[in-house]
Amino acid sequence: MKIFKFILALFIVIYFSACTSKVQNEMLNSSKDDVSNLLNKLIEKEKEINKLNQKLEDCKNNKK
Repeated sequence: MKIFKFILALFIVIYFSACTSKVQNEMLNSSKDDVSNLLNKLIEKEKEINKLNQKLEDCKNNKK
């Protein structure tokens, strides 16, 4: 009976450890996706800023 309880306890520990690992991996992957999306947005905003800066420079040059 002690062996059965030990095996049962061991199974439960392993099962919940696997679930915890799976959740951690999913969280890491979702964080990576979030960072990737944020970087893409940052790149797009940088392009917009560069276009606006170019327009501003063009306006300054035309006034001279």
